[in-house]
Amino acid sequence: MKTIAISLQKGGTGKTSLAVTLAAELSTYGDTVLIDADPQGNASTWIGAQTLGSELAGVLFKKYPLDNAVIKTQSQGLFLLPSAGLGGQLKVFIEQVAPSEPFCMQDVIGELSGFGYTYAVIDLSPSFGTFEREVVTASDEVITPIMPDPFCVDGIEIFSANIIDARQKMHTNKPLYSKIVITAVDNRIKQHSQIVSDMKDKAKGLKLYLIPVDQVFRRSQTTHQTIQATGDAKAQTLETIKILAKDINGGI
Repeated sequence: MKTIAISLQKGGTGKTSLAVTLAAELSTYGDTVLIDADPQGNASTWIGAQTLGSELAGVLFKKYPLDNAVIKTQSQGLFLLPSAGLGGQLKVFIEQVAPSEPFCMQDVIGELSGFGYTYAVIDLSPSFGTFEREVVTASDEVITPIMPDPFCVDGIEIFSANIIDARQKMHTNKPLYSKIVITAVDNRIKQHSQIVSDMKDKAKGLKLYLIPVDQVFRRSQTTHQTIQATGDAKAQTLETIKILAKDINGGI
């Protein structure tokens, strides 16, 4: 099972949108589990059941086994390990327990790999604390979504430094970091085009994927569907996600 973490120490960049959409696309290659590791539980609200009986925090607190928490979604081949937003316990675990259990998510990922999934995609919060560091270093690859704003280059430099520091602290070479997704790009805005050009010049060794401004993300969240299921996504949006998934799958 190949594990991809979606992470950046900044809010509002489209992490959950990318995580859900990428997981749905990867499920066309093989069964995929989306792990909602954000205490806000937005991914779970988007494609999960209206009422959650079990969640990631319950597994981490060892209240029940992992297979009790994973649920099927409406998309074929796509499964969800949810986190409840309101009333959820993941924030409690992250603050009170995670610092003393640095390999907690590595254990969860290891157990999930025995369930026959081809991919796991992890949606993370905008933080990069002990828990988030442990999650990304337990993952095979990390992908960052950014917005086309003047601070995105600085954000990538900070995040790259965080990844290097995390590898050193956890004594590992993981994760691979080679992909950036620039979201909500509007080529009609001169500043967006300039920022994309600057990123191409400065993000050496990192491949860029551009997703245009597309209202389908907001609509699909309202209808609790993946964007692929709505039939309303822009062609460029779908094509970018397909290329990203294909690259993750080894170009096959």
